Parts: sequence; structure tokens; C-alpha cells
Amino acid sequence: MLEKAERLQNMIKGGIIAILRHVPEENAVRVAESLVEGGVTALEVPVQTAGAFRAMEAIASRLQGKAVVGAGTVLDAETARLSINCGAEFLFSPSLHQEVIRTGLRYGKIVVPGVMTPTEMIQAMEWGADLVKIFPAGSLGPSYVKDVRGPFPHIPVIPTGGVNLENAAAFIKAGAVALGVGGSLVDSRLMAAGEYDKLRERAARFVDAVKAARTT
Repeated sequence: MLEKAERLQNMIKGGIIAILRHVPEENAVRVAESLVEGGVTALEVPVQTAGAFRAMEAIASRLQGKAVVGAGTVLDAETARLSINCGAEFLFSPSLHQEVIRTGLRYGKIVVPGVMTPTEMIQAMEWGADLVKIFPAGSLGPSYVKDVRGPFPHIPVIPTGGVNLENAAAFIKAGAVALGVGGSLVDSRLMAAGEYDKLRERAARFVDAVKAARTT
């Protein structure tokens, strides 16, 4: 098994954490494979999605060594432990929960709580978070990320919520280490139509946008 630092590096390498929200359990592995083929290196399965834990376990098994798989919307220690038992290597939350951070750290997992304010950012890091998820990023915009990175350049941030192809590059240029992307990447219409090639192409566009923004 890779060390935590290596898993963290792999998670942010592609710059996109794909959020598989409302992906039917029977389609989850195929969707995940398409995203990874497009260059995505991290896959988040929100725990409130039907069949989430079985899907998480299946994806983690199938894509071992190809992508870092984790759980999203983790709000308590019990859910954190269940996710870890199903193969989650990271725990994302939309909000700040010390018990989730403690549980993740106890088991050597990457922990990314959701924050909005500078105070929450500092609190998250003092509790041991590895990165922070700025949520909802779409409402706050890239300028907010740039502003909070001013006094806190040492805090790695992942904007999530409202991230799309139009603003992805701006968030990266503002200082984000990676982006959490849901519906604008994992399109329910493409899944329903079985158009996995288009999912792969969309993933590649997001990854390319991040790559270009990182080098300019």
C-alpha cells in the first residue's frame, strides 16, 4: 500500500476530484473507469448516494493503483469508519467535523473538511486536516480563493461546488491545488445514454484545463 504522502500526491496530480453523486451502483465502475481514462486521478463517492458503500468498494478494487478512491459528504465518525472499511483513502466533508478528522487521521487516511471562512480554515488545519475544501466555491468565486490564499498560502485548498469548464482554470490560477467537480463532469444524461466515451472526453478537457492553468 502506498504511503499517505504518495496517495495525497496522486490524488491531486490530475487536478480533478470527480464526484460520483447519484451515479447508479450498477454504472459506478464503468463511469469511474471512463473518468480515469480521461486523466482523473481521484474519485469521490458521496455516501448518501444509493449503494454508495458497495460502489466505493467495487471502484477501489477495480482501480487500485490507477486512482485514489474516497468518500464524500462524511459527517460523523461512524460513516468515516464504514467508508474506510469499504476502501476509502480520503474523507471529504461539506462542513467541519472534528470527529471525522480524528477518525481519518487514526487510520492514516487523507482528510478534507469543508470550510468557508478563514477561521474555519485555521481550525481545520489545527485539528489535523490535510487540505481544506472551499464550499460552495461557485458562489464565492476564484477571487475569494485568491484572497484567502493571501494570508494563508500554506493551506492547500480544493474549491468544490459550482466548478465547471468555464471557471476551472481561474480557480487553479487563484491558488487551488485541485478542484472538486460533480455534475458538470459526471453528467447524468451521458450516463443514462451509456455515452462513456463522452464522459472520458469531458474528463480529459477538465484535466487539460487544469494542466494549462498550472503552467501559465
